[in-house]
Amino acid sequence: MTAKKILFILFFVSTFQYGFSQASNVDSYYIPAFNGTKLAVDVYFPEKYKNKKLPVLFEFTRYWRGKEDAKTGKPIASLSKRDKYFLDNDYILAKVDVRGTGASYGVRSGEYTPTEVKDVWYIVDWVVNQPWSDGKVGAYGTSYSGTTAELLCATQHPAIKAVIPGWSDFDVYESPSRPYGMLATSFIAPWSQYVDWLDQNSVENLGASVRRVSEDFPIEAIKEHENNPIVLEALTASPFKDSKFGDFKFEELAPLHWKKEISESNVPMLVLTSWLDAGTAEGTLLRLQHFDNPQKVVMMPTSHGGNSHASPFLVSDKMVDPVPSVNEQFKLQLDFFDHYLKENDKGVEDWPTIKYYNFGEESFKQSDIWPPKGQQRIQYFLDANGKLNTSSSDEHLGMDEYLVDFSVSTGTNNRWTTQMGKHILNLDNRNAADSLMLTYTTAPLVEPLQITGTPVISLNLSSTHKEGGIFVYLEDVDPSGKSRYITEGGLLLKHRKLSMNDMFNKIPYHSFKKSDASPMSIDKIEEISFKLHPTSILIKKGHSIRIAISGADKDTFDKVPTEGIPTLNIYRNKTNKSFLELPIIK
Repeated sequence: MTAKKILFILFFVSTFQYGFSQASNVDSYYIPAFNGTKLAVDVYFPEKYKNKKLPVLFEFTRYWRGKEDAKTGKPIASLSKRDKYFLDNDYILAKVDVRGTGASYGVRSGEYTPTEVKDVWYIVDWVVNQPWSDGKVGAYGTSYSGTTAELLCATQHPAIKAVIPGWSDFDVYESPSRPYGMLATSFIAPWSQYVDWLDQNSVENLGASVRRVSEDFPIEAIKEHENNPIVLEALTASPFKDSKFGDFKFEELAPLHWKKEISESNVPMLVLTSWLDAGTAEGTLLRLQHFDNPQKVVMMPTSHGGNSHASPFLVSDKMVDPVPSVNEQFKLQLDFFDHYLKENDKGVEDWPTIKYYNFGEESFKQSDIWPPKGQQRIQYFLDANGKLNTSSSDEHLGMDEYLVDFSVSTGTNNRWTTQMGKHILNLDNRNAADSLMLTYTTAPLVEPLQITGTPVISLNLSSTHKEGGIFVYLEDVDPSGKSRYITEGGLLLKHRKLSMNDMFNKIPYHSFKKSDASPMSIDKIEEISFKLHPTSILIKKGHSIRIAISGADKDTFDKVPTEGIPTLNIYRNKTNKSFLELPIIK
């Protein structure tokens, strides 16, 4: 990994809340958490604070709650513009280095562990018993701290009144650890390297040091981090959802694990996310459908963190400002907290349950239920000559052969790499990539078609190899023939066995457990069904729908198999049908 790449990662993780701002009043503490482990906490007060009791907003982070100059020990400004915005509107902020990170003591036994959830109860309880607290707290964040904001609800502490999980993880195995059951070293490796540098306070690589709590530098706390797992090594050794990642199984390391406790907390949530940010959209919609908390969702067309537009209908190779704008995102969050922590009626109950961006139309729609009213599911069948039809083929032997091309790519600015701070770019012209894949395209539509929900692909296929992966891309093709990325799905073929899960009604579900995994039988036809990431798009009259099938995404996912080039046979005949199923709003 190049120094330039690491510096980019460092810059992003430090500023992905939209830039730096200098804080005014800050106190630092060590607070005993679960089993007495001391966690480092910075408490920031508004600039003109005068001993008034105020609500407290938390951010629990593993990216350092603060920094200092390694030579002088002087603090380095590290609050974001959003943090300053909350301070300017009379909130106290509490920034916490989670267990085993920053200046906190302890060893990390994984990410988002049950131990970490237990810790935060103690921190909240300490804060609400301070003379400057009015007894009400909330939490917010993006990415890691967005997830910890939601996990705060699992403690069921009565002081928690509202949380804002932003671009957060829901099922850590499927996103971002092992999407489709695969390993994506391209974005996991730099993240793993970066958090290891943070945990070990690697000044020579980071150009700064973690902010101390007292006059003494936390040498002993950092020494305890030496036993933290290396994320990339742990992921490589943990291929299944029931594998252990550190001391806990993947199943225990996500909000999904705490469904009962989070739902019972009844804490209101404002969930900010994007259709094109890894798998966060799917997690958002599953939470909305299956968790009982009062929820307001804003599904944006942005990169991770909401700082740039991502629609392939508006964005090419340069960054475009997001919608809503950054300032609008700030105001939305402030109104939400004001409503629940200050009891200032901001009309939050009247907001739509979900406001979601509609590609193609390039505007927002809204609904009070998910899926929206009127959703139907229709099938498009793969047919001869690369056609995609609403009626199935009458052929008896129809089949297409595809020699996997390992040069296929969605580029280096896609839905997965945006998790490392990149803007989503260059998804507006997929024709070159399509030429390397097996494609099926409808005739131009005679009337517009509204797709909203989770598409599904079902392929009857055989392979010349026991190991392999498959990717399917849903695309819009305009009248000039230009194709644009809409969404994607994939599957490591060893995980093809379908399982039951009540959260996935009529949607194929794969357990990704070791007991359900098995190699492909060579040259044996099998039905492979899997979901694509949810989306919402208006396919305009005269445009066509395309699916593109590949066995690789070279700039994102590790090559499978590591040796050899599989040939995939896709069957599309009377006996062995292959089809795309789309969620349509009439």
